[in-house]
Amino acid sequence: MADVPAVILGANFYTALGAIRTLGRRGIPVYALDYHFPTAYALSSRYVTEKVLCPDINRNEKELATFLISFGKGFAVKPVLMATADNYALMISRYAEDLNPYFRFPALPPGLLEKIIDKKGLSELARDLRLRIPTTYTVMPGSDTAQIASDINYPCIIKPALSHKFVRVYRQKCLYVDNREQLLEALDSASTSGLEVMVQEVIPGFDDHMYVFDAYIDTRGKITHTFSAQKLRQFPINFGSSTFTHQCYDPVLISLGREYMERLGYRGYGEIEFKKDPRSEKYYLIEINARLSTLNVLFDKCGIEFTYVMYRDLIGDPLPEKHLAENLPWAFWHAYEDTISVFGYLRTKQLTISQVMKPWFIHRKAHAIWAADDIKPLFAFTRLILGKVLKKLRRFFVKPKQEVAR
Repeated sequence: MADVPAVILGANFYTALGAIRTLGRRGIPVYALDYHFPTAYALSSRYVTEKVLCPDINRNEKELATFLISFGKGFAVKPVLMATADNYALMISRYAEDLNPYFRFPALPPGLLEKIIDKKGLSELARDLRLRIPTTYTVMPGSDTAQIASDINYPCIIKPALSHKFVRVYRQKCLYVDNREQLLEALDSASTSGLEVMVQEVIPGFDDHMYVFDAYIDTRGKITHTFSAQKLRQFPINFGSSTFTHQCYDPVLISLGREYMERLGYRGYGEIEFKKDPRSEKYYLIEINARLSTLNVLFDKCGIEFTYVMYRDLIGDPLPEKHLAENLPWAFWHAYEDTISVFGYLRTKQLTISQVMKPWFIHRKAHAIWAADDIKPLFAFTRLILGKVLKKLRRFFVKPKQEVAR
C-alpha cells in the first residue's frame, strides 16, 4: 500500500528531513508542508512529492487545522499525518475529531498529549503515575517565588511549561541557575514575559548521562518496537539536543521505558529522555517527545525505521515486531552543531581533544543532513547558515548612520 500518501507537518528541521527520506526511499508519496519556504531546507529533498505552503501555526493554529481539512479532502486515499514539532503534535491532538475523517494518525487518550508536552502536565502525570522525575516546582506568572527559591537545591534549571513559547523568548530550551539571586531574577523575567515555567533540580552528571528510550505502540496498545541510545554531546552543551548520540542497548532502560509507556497508555511513536544519576544509578525522566525524533537517521541505520513502522501500522499493514537488543557501531552526528558544541566543551574544559575524537573514530556516522543520494538539502542548509553568518557580520561592521543635526 505504498500509494497511501504521507503528510509531513513542518520542514525547517532535520527531523522532517529524516522522515521524508525514510518514507520517500520506500516509494511513498510525501507531501511536505511548511509556512516559510526560505528556511524549510527539508523541502529540497528529492523525496518530496509536493511542497505545500500552509498557514503559520505560530500565528493561528485553527487556521492551519481548517487548511488541513480542506487539503485532506483532495486525496483519493486517506493519508498518514505526521508532526515534526510539538506545536504540530498539539494541533493534531486538539483538532483530532475534525481531522480524523481525512487523515490517519495515532489515537491517543484525550488530553494525554497536552499533558506530556506541557511540562507542568508532565510533572502532574509523573506524580499521579509514579514516574521518577527530578524535584520540580511549578511557577505561574505573579507567583510568590521566595519559598521555592529557599526549598530548591542548587544548581537548578528553569524549564518552560510549553517549550515553543519559551524558546521564542529566550532562544534556548532552559535557563541554568547557580544560586537564589539568579533564580529570583530569572523568574521575575519569565513572569514579565507571561510565561509559566518549572523550576527543577539538576541531576548531576555530564551529558553522557543522558539516555533516550524510543518505542512504537500499535493501535492495539502493544509495544512492537524498542530502541535505546546514549547521548555523548549536545547543542547547546549540557542542556540541548543531540549532536553526537550512539545506539546503546541498555536492558534496564528498556524495561523502565516500557513500563512508563504502559502506565501512560501511550499510542504511536514516542521517545522518553532520561538522565542517569551517577550517585544512585537510577534513571530520572526528563521529558517525553510525542512527535517524530531528531534521531530518525540513526534508527534507519540500526534497522528500526520508526517513521515507516508508524506508517505501516496506521495503514493497517503492520511490520513484524523488532526489539534491538545488541550494540551496533552507529552514532547520530550533526556535523555543524557538533562542531560548535565541541568548542564549547573544550573551552569549558568538560572534554579533552582525545575524549572528543575517540567516539568519533570508533563509530560509523548517521549524518543529520548529508546523504549521498539526496544532497540538495545540505546545500540549502549551508545557504541558510552562510546567510546568518553574513547577517551577523553586517551588523558588526556596518555602523548605523547618524542623523545630521539641522
